[in-house]
Amino acid sequence: MTSMNDGDAIDRLLREDAARPLSDDGFRARVLRALPPPMPRFVTWKAMLILGSTALGCMLAFAFAPSDSSLFTGFADIATAHFATPAAIGAMGTAVALAVTGLVLASQED
Repeated sequence: MTSMNDGDAIDRLLREDAARPLSDDGFRARVLRALPPPMPRFVTWKAMLILGSTALGCMLAFAFAPSDSSLFTGFADIATAHFATPAAIGAMGTAVALAVTGLVLASQED
C-alpha cells in the first residue's frame, strides 16, 4: 500500500508543477504575431460527401423496397404498428439513413 501512496504523492506533485504558468517573456506573443493569418477552412466538401452518401443510402433503401410499396405507405404501416411490411422496412431504412446523416453532421467540429 505504501507504493500506491507514493505514486499518488508523485502524481499530485507532478500535477501541481504542471499547473504553474511558465514565464516565456513574450515569446509566445512574438511567435503568434510572426505567423501568417490562418487560412479559412472550407468544410463544404465534407458536408457534400455526407449528404451524397445519404442520398445514395436513401436511393438504395428505396430501390430494394418492393415495387408495389411507397414511402407514404410504409410510414402509414409504421403508424398502424405493421412494422414487418416491405413498405415499412423501406421507410425505416430511409429514415435510419437520414438519422445517421444527421448524427454525423451534428458531431462534426468546425
